[in-house]
Amino acid sequence: MRPGVLLALLACIEVTVSAGCAARSTPAHADPLATDSIRAHPVRRFDFESQAGDDPTLVPEELSGIVWLGDDRYLAVGDAHAALHRLAIRVDPRTGAVLSAETSDAVPLRDESGSRVPEPARAEDREGIALDPGRGEVWIANEQTLADKSLPSIEGYRLADALRIGLVRCDSDSVLGVFVHTRPNRDFESLARTPDGSGYWTANEDALTIDGVATSGSASGVVRLQRLDSEMRPGAQFAYRVDPWAASIRSPMLLAGREVSGLSELIALPGGRLLALERAFSGDARGNANLRSRLYLVDPAGATDVSREPLRSGLAGKSYVPARKALLWQENWGLTNSNFEGMTLGPTLADGSRLLVLIADNNAGTSQALFTIRLTGSR
Repeated sequence: MRPGVLLALLACIEVTVSAGCAARSTPAHADPLATDSIRAHPVRRFDFESQAGDDPTLVPEELSGIVWLGDDRYLAVGDAHAALHRLAIRVDPRTGAVLSAETSDAVPLRDESGSRVPEPARAEDREGIALDPGRGEVWIANEQTLADKSLPSIEGYRLADALRIGLVRCDSDSVLGVFVHTRPNRDFESLARTPDGSGYWTANEDALTIDGVATSGSASGVVRLQRLDSEMRPGAQFAYRVDPWAASIRSPMLLAGREVSGLSELIALPGGRLLALERAFSGDARGNANLRSRLYLVDPAGATDVSREPLRSGLAGKSYVPARKALLWQENWGLTNSNFEGMTLGPTLADGSRLLVLIADNNAGTSQALFTIRLTGSR
């Protein structure tokens, strides 16, 4: 999702950071994500220039989903081009700080016949990515279905050749059918695979038209957390309330009226809990344009399954229990290249903490931003 006409303003912004410490072997630790309590410890951001390459349809820009492959290898997708973008992100194993990051040749996505996904008709709006290492597949949340920009979908691709091997349509399933009521450009923004491989989670970014008002400065929009099994068959849905944005934008005036807030990414944790990344674009206390990130720990246990009637046909005016959420971290970035939309769990660090890697949608171009957070747990 593009939060506003930021390209002209962001093009002149450049941030540099220093590199960190030497590597050290990593001892075995208990998984902090399996504990009852999780804490987030922000590390720092890292800005770098990616390689544009010779093919304009394979430029690693507007990256909005990222997944860890192991070691320093990552894959990203963006909402500008139909491609898998390979990244090498080297981190300090003690602190979690990014030491270096670079992109390599992108891999174009191909349809079932082996033909490249055409640009621009079917190339845009891929927002989230999840890895199935056992099958050698990645699944991608798409805000459009083939050339239809009004319907979201989830696509499956083989890692070996980036050939499409599956397409989950929301307009051909009774449970997923609620997502035909998405607001424009507020569709499937996230995708996460459960740690045990039993399924996936996705969600719409902002409220469906049948579920009530869109998120605003005075109202929380309600989105649906959608559980799917390992074969991408839909299961339960749970309501999740998105935070309102802070204030109207008064400066710069060309961005006034473009305020937005939504759920931009999910991470599935052991035991059924989730990490949710919310992103808002609005004014700060003085009305200056500001990007805000918030990370929540989400627990659907005890929430109402809204995939069943009468809630399947709409939540507006009806009673239900939403998923609980607890704030772990937040940051205000101002008007900078900080539209963090994608995140993935990375390596375990030397102290046993788990690294969370965030990537920003840069709105276009080759200036990229990463941010890392250490996750620790205690019983």
